[in-house]
Amino acid sequence: MKYLDRNEKEITKGDIIDLHQTVNGQNLFVVLSVNPLDIRYAHDFLREYEYDKEEMLAPSKFTRETEYEIVNNIYNLIPNVSL
Repeated sequence: MKYLDRNEKEITKGDIIDLHQTVNGQNLFVVLSVNPLDIRYAHDFLREYEYDKEEMLAPSKFTRETEYEIVNNIYNLIPNVSL
């Protein structure tokens, strides 16, 4: 499945997403894999997002708009790494 952020940018492996709201005190998450969908807390990679990941990335039920945004990719933050 294809997931697009609020800027219509497609989510890829390593993307850091900002939910623009907090879940368990955190708003930044890292997509370790798109298929199967594996999302981790940015400040604790060992902790997998424990709620419905597809619902997390789905448009809002109220506004029908996508609320999260890709803010970076972990591979951009590590020198000399290629996908």
